[in-house]
Amino acid sequence: MDEAINEKLEELAMLIIANSGAARSAAFEALEQAKKGNSESADKLLKSAGESLQEAHEAHRCLLQMDAAGQVPQMSVLLCHAQDHLMGSALAQDLIQEMITLHQALKPPAQGQAQDRGI
Repeated sequence: MDEAINEKLEELAMLIIANSGAARSAAFEALEQAKKGNSESADKLLKSAGESLQEAHEAHRCLLQMDAAGQVPQMSVLLCHAQDHLMGSALAQDLIQEMITLHQALKPPAQGQAQDRGI
């Protein structure tokens, strides 16, 4: 395999892994903040998770374009690992967003507020 192509594939794999990991970490921290009642902090962390996941998706899109162009002769363990990270992080973010929404909907209203949970 061409050395430049190999380096590009490794770079893309590392971008996917790093950004997916950052997204997953931010999403889990958002969940912790939501459980503590820090909605504003949770929202900021979810936004950060989304931005990191978008970066990972952009690197993955580039990888798919290279593959479609025939520039990826075989998948390496590193590329499989990167895609696994991306899938796991995307799923975690989606589920955590839903968990936070449910947590907020089921949270008892503050003293003196009307009780409308919307579910």
